[in-house]
Amino acid sequence: MKLLIDIGNTSAKLAVVDSDIVHFERLSETWSAAFARLRKQYPIRSVRISSVAGPDAALDEALDALNLPVIRLTAQVPCPIKPISNIHPELGADRWAADIGALAQDADHTLLIIDAGTCLTYDVISCDGAYLGGAISPGVQLRLNAMHEHTALLPQIEAEQQAELLGNETHTQMLSAAVNGTRFEIEGFIRHLQREFTDLHVFITGGNTFEFAPDITCPITHDPYLVLHGLMAL
Repeated sequence: MKLLIDIGNTSAKLAVVDSDIVHFERLSETWSAAFARLRKQYPIRSVRISSVAGPDAALDEALDALNLPVIRLTAQVPCPIKPISNIHPELGADRWAADIGALAQDADHTLLIIDAGTCLTYDVISCDGAYLGGAISPGVQLRLNAMHEHTALLPQIEAEQQAELLGNETHTQMLSAAVNGTRFEIEGFIRHLQREFTDLHVFITGGNTFEFAPDITCPITHDPYLVLHGLMAL
């Protein structure tokens, strides 16, 4: 069994996998305590890590104590599914893990991989295995935070999954722009790319989920564990 660690901008997730995910949790204790508990429950033989955070001495110490093989995913780690060209060395580990997770499910079509988390990230991989590029923009909560932090009177509010198109009060109007604006942005990327690539398959992961307009006709796979599926493939 493998222990998978996904360290994002807002939380750290842990999973134990065999042929599929058998355990999942968000880190709620020290690394050492979590590792000791999981190792008592499962015969863990190796570790895979994706992190967008900086150095973590406590994590490194806990990993050393495990004395297990560890793969830390970076853009320099090759895709185990098929060769992918043009991967930039600055591509984030979480994005690369999500890309690999999508390729593990569909390696034969043009893929748009979207992570709707703290930030929105987009990656496009052609059917012949070329990374065509991507984009980054603020996620729903970041948009709301920015409106509050860079104005005098707009309130701090928390993101919601859905919002009416037209709000009546300040906070509902802010939610409308943040939630629906994010959805419109994603739809715009999909519309443009499905016109250019008739074989487009969209994978979406992250903390926000969306329902799209009827003219979005390409296959869409919602996979909340896409990063973990990529780590599992290593």
